[in-house]
This record gives sequence, C-alpha cells and structure tokens, in this order.
Amino acid sequence: MNRSVEKPKSKGRARRAWPLTAAALLLGSPVLAADNEPAHNAFEITPLVGYMFGGEFEDPLDGTDRDLDADAAFGVIFNIADDYWRHYEFLYTRQSTQLEGADNIDMDVQYLQLGGIVSNPEAKYAIPYFGLTVGAALFSPDQSGLDDETNFAFSAAGGVRVPITDHIGVRFDARAFVTLFDSSGDVFCVSSGGATCRIRVKSDAFLQYAASLGVIIGF
Repeated sequence: MNRSVEKPKSKGRARRAWPLTAAALLLGSPVLAADNEPAHNAFEITPLVGYMFGGEFEDPLDGTDRDLDADAAFGVIFNIADDYWRHYEFLYTRQSTQLEGADNIDMDVQYLQLGGIVSNPEAKYAIPYFGLTVGAALFSPDQSGLDDETNFAFSAAGGVRVPITDHIGVRFDARAFVTLFDSSGDVFCVSSGGATCRIRVKSDAFLQYAASLGVIIGF
C-alpha cells in the first residue's frame, strides 16, 4: 500500500524567512546607532565675556615698545552641529583698549572668524575641545590722522564645554589670535599733511591671547 509522505515544511519556511530577517536587521541598525548617539542641539549661541592681552607695536623714531593694554573683551559664538562631537562656528569678539606710548591712543580691536571645533566623543559631563578659525582682524584707532587697518587673521583655541541641561551649558574658551601684517612699514597712518607716524608693527605676526567664559544656549 502506497503512503504519501509529507516533507517537513519548516526548512522551506526558514529559507523564505531569512531574507526578511536580514532586511529587518539592516533597516533597524541605523535606529540602534541613532539611539546610542548622545543627544545634542542643532544650533547654539554662546555670549562670551573675557580678558584679552598681548599685542606689541613700536615707535619707529626711537624703537620703544607701544603695547596694547590688557583689557576686557566681549563676543559671541554661533555654533552649528555637524555631529555631536564636531561643530562649525562663527566667532565675533571685540576689545576696547589703549595703545601705550608717548601719547596713549584709544583703540578697538575686533575679530571676525569662521571655523570649527572637534570635541572628545567619549566625554559627557566636561567635554574638552580643540578649534581653529580663519577670518579678519579690524584695528580702529581713535585719533585724528590714523586710519583703520583690516588684516587676515586666524586663531587656535582649546577649552571645555559643560552641559547643565539639554539646552543650557557653560563654556570656557582659551584662544590665541594671530594677525598677519607687512612688517616693512608703518600702520594706521594717513599719508597726508606730512605727519610722522609713530606706530609700526614689530613683526609679520601680531599675537593676542584671550580667556573667556560663556553661557551656551542651545535649540
């Protein structure tokens, strides 16, 4: 007597099921990766207050130093997150100070910079970072016969970001600004009336340093 033997269907079902299982894992992996990524703000604004020092000129008549007084500086950083550990930044800072010498000269120094920072991706509560920017420096002496100077400048920075809530934090920023001058001539001078200029840069690279504290506002 012939008996029909049914083949087990479990293997056939397994063969048909594994592509669906693999697809589900592949589609689910980005979600799992996103879940493991720390939460971060897409944009941040950080008002800054700090202290800026450094900056040396000289008097071309007698070779004496004409330094910028160390003084308070104010600024703001606008931050765009490319990733939770990598950010693009726009920086503006301003210092109102005096240029020392035989006759002190009031002067505003402004930096307009664009660049970014890279943070330690493993840090959570105190996040160290390193940054670079490029842009311009504007020097504005407040005295008749002297003109503004705008030059190429860049900065290197290091600091710490400390999140307090999801949208608020504090930031300590230490930064060196380097402005490039032509050291072969006088600066700020208006060549009219035969007046003698009493300001000259000491080298091609003009250095200033700033330490700032800011409040991070994220959104």
